[in-house]
Amino acid sequence: MAKRVFIIEYAKGSDKGFDGFRPDSKPILQAIEQETKYKTEIVFYKPNKKYELLDYLKENAHSVISRINPGNLKEVDEYFQFLKALGNYGVIVHTHPDVMINLDFKDILAKLKDTKLGDKQTEFYHTYGEFVTRFPSLLKEYGIRVLKTNYGSTGEGVYLVSLKDDGSIVSTEAVNNDKYYYENMQEFLTAFERKFEEESENAAYFKGKVGFVNCRYLPRICEGEVRVLLVNDKIISVVHKKPQEGQFSATLFSGAKYKYESPDEPKWKDVVKLTQKGLKDIKPFLHGQNYPILWTMDYILDYDKEGNDVYVLSEINCSCVGISTELQYAKEVAKVFKK
Repeated sequence: MAKRVFIIEYAKGSDKGFDGFRPDSKPILQAIEQETKYKTEIVFYKPNKKYELLDYLKENAHSVISRINPGNLKEVDEYFQFLKALGNYGVIVHTHPDVMINLDFKDILAKLKDTKLGDKQTEFYHTYGEFVTRFPSLLKEYGIRVLKTNYGSTGEGVYLVSLKDDGSIVSTEAVNNDKYYYENMQEFLTAFERKFEEESENAAYFKGKVGFVNCRYLPRICEGEVRVLLVNDKIISVVHKKPQEGQFSATLFSGAKYKYESPDEPKWKDVVKLTQKGLKDIKPFLHGQNYPILWTMDYILDYDKEGNDVYVLSEINCSCVGISTELQYAKEVAKVFKK
């Protein structure tokens, strides 16, 4: 039997349609069958049956497309090792875990801080001790900072931290705009300690990955984020993500509105050019693998010293980017398999 292209899903999660599948999974596979010679199939990853699935895919898969939001898994490291084993056997894995472990985590912002994509004020704290040593002085200097958990989505684990004139602190969580009040720096630091997770001794991929990224607050987030949607190294759309009034997060879960536009629109020429040139700075973090099959680079507007618009990278998403509302892009994904 000819080798097939598989999508790997997970049964749990809020990203499923009425039929139990992600709404974009079947359209992607249908596009692949229309555009290529490959037959396709959807399989479900079950941690207690991963070895049976591994054997099945080794025997039958030419390629696999992982369509699992890692946040839905209890043992993400175990799943990444599963994908790695497939890749080692010769199955083409989209997106390879060696790529996801670098690009899909917020510490990539600290790694890119000295490039045109990043911001020089960005720091990553792997331990609570590093956080306590560095964060208070930066908050006192600038008065407001953004803390992002190293791995998260939908605005969860993202905090806008403001220092008031009386020394009190207000922390606002992006996902639901909940506010937390602290009388002083010490009270805030003590409360924040529990947010630093313990690192698993058995982690293969996730060594050094727990922690928080400290970013400069960019007031122009009120204008929205600009998302560049890519398939491998090709830009296929630019998305304007407009936050809900009073929110500082531009996620769908926080009420933001998304507008998809062509990358050829003149108003997007600067962010398209920045992204195209920035791919060379991303490449060292691919570890010899290809760019993700479907991924995004999100930016927030800022001003340079002359008052001109500049774009600052705010995150990269590559583990499971959805196109359920824009299924025409399934054909762009399918073109990857014509190569």
